[in-house]
Amino acid sequence: MNIIAQNIANAMSPVTAKGGAFRRQMAVLEADQISPITKPDKFGVRVKQIASDPSPLRRVFEPNNPIADADGYVEYPNIDLSVEMVDLVSAQRAYEANVAVVLSSKRISQKALDILQV
Repeated sequence: MNIIAQNIANAMSPVTAKGGAFRRQMAVLEADQISPITKPDKFGVRVKQIASDPSPLRRVFEPNNPIADADGYVEYPNIDLSVEMVDLVSAQRAYEANVAVVLSSKRISQKALDILQV
């Protein structure tokens, strides 16, 4: 969600500190390898790296802009706000689903302990 927030915040940034337009950032995820000796509490997905989206930048004709190229175009980030919002909702729903699983597991464990106490 932090990466999506950065993308949204920089959606109209034609110049960054490094020079050039901001490029959309994406999280590359990596799943843990599952084997017979892997402990269940070690299962999960982690961010392997943060990659820049290689899709072309958005070119806008603004001949009066001081950062326009020789043809009068300014390159803006390759960020589509509707895509970012859909990604944000998906990430939020995935987080909520994971929390629900943890809470359900906790309730099941508590019920098992209650049964054993009888």
